[in-house]
Amino acid sequence: MTQEKVIKVTANYRDPGLLERIAANFRKFWVDIKWMNAECNDENECTVYLSLYDRYNLGNMNIAIMTLSKTVDVDNVEVLEDYNVNKFNINFKKSEKYEWG
Repeated sequence: MTQEKVIKVTANYRDPGLLERIAANFRKFWVDIKWMNAECNDENECTVYLSLYDRYNLGNMNIAIMTLSKTVDVDNVEVLEDYNVNKFNINFKKSEKYEWG
């Protein structure tokens, strides 16, 4: 059985490494991130929503959430119990594609 949780992280935006620090916290505990949505306002306060799942059932998700709450620039972490997620859609008319090789 795969355990999945959606969390809300409130943090102060100090540098571009904020999202990397949040993602790295879960990588070191082998917790996968299914999707991430981030938004920052003018006062440098960011709200990040993440969908997490413990694919290997190691039981590290709660430890990873507690460790994230003690990370630099993270104000608080909330585990959402009752939530509704709408798909993220982008409408565009023109794009440029870049490939290597």
